[in-house]
This record gives sequence, structure tokens and C-alpha cells, in this order.
Amino acid sequence: MELKLLIPLRNLSRNRRRTLLSLAIIALGTAMIYAVRGYVDESLLNYRASTVQQFGNLQIASPLLWAEKTENFQYLIAPEKVAQIVKILQETPEVTAYTVQLTLSGLAITERKTKVVSATALEPQNQALDYNDLVVEGSGLNPNDRAKALIGRTLAEELQLKPGDFFTMTTTTVDGAYNVGPLQVAGIYTLNNAIAEGQLIFLPLSYGQVLLDTAGVAKVIVTINNIDDTERVATLVQRKLAEAGLDFEVRTWEQLAEFYRQIKSFFDILFGFLTIAVSVLVFFIVLQVLTLSFLERTREVGTIRAIGTKRYQVFLMFFMESVFLGALGSLIGIIGGWIVGQGFNTLGIGWTPPGALEPIPVRVRLELLNAIAPFIISTVATVLSALYPALHSARLNVVEALASK
Repeated sequence: MELKLLIPLRNLSRNRRRTLLSLAIIALGTAMIYAVRGYVDESLLNYRASTVQQFGNLQIASPLLWAEKTENFQYLIAPEKVAQIVKILQETPEVTAYTVQLTLSGLAITERKTKVVSATALEPQNQALDYNDLVVEGSGLNPNDRAKALIGRTLAEELQLKPGDFFTMTTTTVDGAYNVGPLQVAGIYTLNNAIAEGQLIFLPLSYGQVLLDTAGVAKVIVTINNIDDTERVATLVQRKLAEAGLDFEVRTWEQLAEFYRQIKSFFDILFGFLTIAVSVLVFFIVLQVLTLSFLERTREVGTIRAIGTKRYQVFLMFFMESVFLGALGSLIGIIGGWIVGQGFNTLGIGWTPPGALEPIPVRVRLELLNAIAPFIISTVATVLSALYPALHSARLNVVEALASK
């Protein structure tokens, strides 16, 4: 058995230049797939974490809100309904925290400029979704704060506001009346998103309810202890709500984050296209190299066939050569991809996505799991490229093979 395995390895070492060329091609393709797979995984994990930080794992609200039928504020959840939802959440062991939010829109007015804004009224320093961690200047919101707000860095620049300054917010109450209230800038936050920072402000829930003249809330935000259990917990909570006769709908963070779904689809298409392109490239280049190599050994095939070697044995010999070539090249590629990824992680190279205000570091997730697919893809592409020349060599006529030059 050892002798049969040594023969293909010896054959590969006979033409070192051609073997090294094949190994380089396979390794390059594997390294590209591995590095891109690691970048995609790392990027999606970061997007997922930031999305959950923004939306929570689950949100519970009226179907009217999800259907964007927000006229007359009929989607608001009354305090007694909130209490029933909270009781269900308290009885669900996977739930780690929950909070409520109220959304409203209006005008932010200063002496110099007026800007249309969207406000999120929340419970300051809650355990589920605390935006105080985003504050880069000034301070966050405290439970005792009333007429204070967090504004985005972009909005602060547009309205020329800084922590401690005042501005006025106007809105319409649930009864359609005009309402206005002063707000003091407690702090300035950053999301590294120009659109969000230019439109979204955060203020205490109690003040938001005063501006809208309501005791209701728009949604209940829920966090759980394991993000991978999101779908299961959402189904469980939805069932408990139905059993309690509550007409509310549970949405997961992935359902709420359209941008995440778009970027995930883009990355899936990108990785799929790259995988196909690299596989085809490796297939045809290695096919050409192996075909030339096998044709040069026609007389060798004739000789071993003349001394009794079976056709399937000839095929297996060439087949095993391609297996060793693909496996070794893929392994070298994984090592090369790991070195390249480590270099990116160490250097901290960044790029600025559309809509972002600051560069995001390019990082590659260097895990064994990410190496499995590139290794298999490159090895399979190499083996497939060897099938035709191996079959052709195995079917050669002995006399014609010996007579070839």
C-alpha cells in the first residue's frame, strides 16, 4: 500500500517546475477563497452585533405598526397591555432584559436652522437597549432626566449644537393637536452612519409621552442570552401572546434590519461568484498542465501496461497524483490565506463604506471552519480537472503508446 502511494508522489517530483506551477495556482485560488470567506464572516458578525445593539433581539408591537399604518396612533400599546406582555417575558427564561420605546417625529428648531427629525423616547439606562454607550461628547441620559436629549454628531453640526445647548421640538399629539417642548442637549452620540446621525434623537420616555400626550408605547424591546436562539424564542413568545389573547406581532432583529439582509445577500453573491470564478480558473489551468504532463508520459503508460498493469490501475495512479496535488496545494493556500489575513488584522487597514463617516477596519476571521470549504473546493476542482486526462491515458492502446515519440 505504501508503495502504491509513493509512486504518485514520485511522479509529481519528476517534473518539479510543472508541479510547482500547479501548486502555486491551486494555492493562490485557495488563499483567495479562504481570505474572502474570513472577511465576509467577520463583517457579517460585526453587522449582526451592531444590528442587535440597535434593535434588540426581538421587538413586540401591533401589526398596524409593522404594516406602517400609523394614522391616529392606533398602534400604541396601552399600559395594561404592556403589563401583560411583561408578565409573559418574565416567564420566559431565555429573556435577559426588556424595555419599551415610543417613536415620534417633528421639527428640531434653533435660532439658526430647522430640521425634520425622528425621536425615540426610551427608558434611560435600561438593561435591554441603552444608547448611552454611543455618546462621544457630553453625558448620557439618566433616569431622572426629563427635557434632555441625545443628538447625533451630524445633526449637532447642522444645528450648531453642543452639550448644554437648548433647542425646541415641535410635534403633533395623538389627538392631532400641535405641541412644542424645549430640550437640552445632554450628549452627542455617533453611529458612524451619516443618515441616522442627522435625523435621530433620543429622549426620556416620560417626556416623549408628554409631547404626544399619551400613556402608551410603540413597542417592547427584548434581549435574550443567545443570539442563535432568536428565532426559537420569537416563536415561543408569539405563541404565548396568542394564548393570552394579545394581538401583537413579534419581529426578530433580522426581520427589522433591511440593511443587514441586503449586505448579507451581497456578500453571499460576492463569495459565490468568487468561488465559482476561482474554481473554474483552477480547473482549466490545472487541466491544461495535467493534460500536457500525462501526454508526455504516453510511452511510460504503454510500458507499464505491457508488463501487466491494468487500465484501472493506470487511472488510479494519475488520479492519486491529482489528489495529492490538490490536497497539498490547498493546504499551502490555507496557510498563505492565514498569513494574508493575519497581516490585514495586524496592520488595521480600513475602508469607508457608503454612508459611513469613519473608516471600518478590514478584519479576517481566521478559523478552521472557514478553511474547510476552500480546501474542499480547490481539491475537488483539481481532481475533476484530472479525470479526463487520466481516463484518456488509461484507455491508450499499448502498441500505439509504445510507438509514440
